[in-house]
Amino acid sequence: MQFFTPKRTFFLLLFVLVVYLFWGNHSPLVDQDEAAYAGFAKTMVTSGDYLQMEFPYSEPHKKPPLHFWITSIFFQIFGTNEFVLRLFPALCILGTSLLTYHLASVMFNSRTALYAFSILSFSLYFPLNGKIALVDSLLVFFGMIGFVSLHHFLRTEKTVYAFLFWMSVSLGVLVKGPPILIFLGGTCFVLLFFTKIRPILWKLHPWFGLPLALSPILIWGTLSWQKDGGILIQWMIDWYILRRVTNPVFGQSGPPGTYFVLFVLTLFPWTRVYLSFLKEIFWRLISHLHAKEIKDSVFSSFRNGILLPLSPRSYLMVGLIFSWIFYEFLSSKLPSYPLSAYPILSILLAEQLSKKHNQIYLYRIYLTTAILMFCIIGFFLIPKFSEMRRETKLLADTIGNRLDPNETLYSFGGLGIPSFAFYLNRPIKEIQMDQLFLIQGKILLTDSDKIMLDALGMKTLPIGEPISIYVYDRNKSLKLRLVKKMP
Repeated sequence: MQFFTPKRTFFLLLFVLVVYLFWGNHSPLVDQDEAAYAGFAKTMVTSGDYLQMEFPYSEPHKKPPLHFWITSIFFQIFGTNEFVLRLFPALCILGTSLLTYHLASVMFNSRTALYAFSILSFSLYFPLNGKIALVDSLLVFFGMIGFVSLHHFLRTEKTVYAFLFWMSVSLGVLVKGPPILIFLGGTCFVLLFFTKIRPILWKLHPWFGLPLALSPILIWGTLSWQKDGGILIQWMIDWYILRRVTNPVFGQSGPPGTYFVLFVLTLFPWTRVYLSFLKEIFWRLISHLHAKEIKDSVFSSFRNGILLPLSPRSYLMVGLIFSWIFYEFLSSKLPSYPLSAYPILSILLAEQLSKKHNQIYLYRIYLTTAILMFCIIGFFLIPKFSEMRRETKLLADTIGNRLDPNETLYSFGGLGIPSFAFYLNRPIKEIQMDQLFLIQGKILLTDSDKIMLDALGMKTLPIGEPISIYVYDRNKSLKLRLVKKMP
């Protein structure tokens, strides 16, 4: 009897994935997003204010509050440290992988489910999202809950799946706003063209379910508006909706097709299966475009509805439209935008792999390569990267020793190091040029800004030696000085 059956192999790989997701998660914070999110949650715990998001150097990282609420609860229960910060995102990535296995098993069979789980969980990019505390881990998990629930609802029409669908929409909006509406709402819109399932979709009662799902974020938005006069909400609308549609953010942009190319790298070592899938889709599309009856049926489908039944493959392809293709046409291009496409794409690639005559042989080669890649990342790259991130922790220790207890540190020059603020455990106030002449105390600034202030005639007394720090997210070194402003 064969020992490595699909189910036994799945449980073995599940164990490997769990070890990988939680291994080394006590390493220092990543400078930007992760540190800012940790800072927001930490501030909520210390201040008791769960409506606003305030933390030094973290203005562009503000989001809807659910991720910070969950993190603050975990901080209060388990303590404030890096491992606790990454605990729930790691669980979300694990949960997404399990949901992918479940959906592939329901749609196809246990072997295809194993392939889908392996492609998603043992690829280069997706599992790394469980090792850094970003909101995207939560978003893809809630999005997958909604996508799986919608599939079950279309098959069974059970109320519990409608509840899970709207719950996932509600939680996803509280995590990152519009993306989950684009994904699940867009999927439902396209599915309306399938005549046979249109009556079932209306049983989701969107005129009731959608307002109810949006009520938590509307309540939070109303309370936040009352607190600060709408400053935060207006900023979020401008930064997360208006600007990202028309302009790149953080300088990351690209033409349509950027993610097609990106998947070649991020799906490694399953890249060959991905390219084979694209080749099949391309030639199928070409054959359809050359068939007059198909052209006619496309137009009639939009006019009268698609009469064909909704196959599992068709459902997955519809899911890709608003989890992937939609973002190809946005000016801003961030790697996390099409994260919800990875589980769906993994199932489609698993089906592609299962059709090959030498599937088991290829699967073993790809999986062995993936596990070897995990070992290199886990035992060599992550520890080396952690040492690079340790510099901000050492900077915080050095500056903290030069400050009095509870003394406010003034920061000048847009240093942008939220991880330093997290580890300093002192109040930090960012100041502009016009405020320099009004404050008294110790100021952290770059060496070049110190020279500029000296040229302007502002008297400062250096405290200790200058400190050099490599800011890896910007690929540059900063030479920082702590000075005391003289009368």
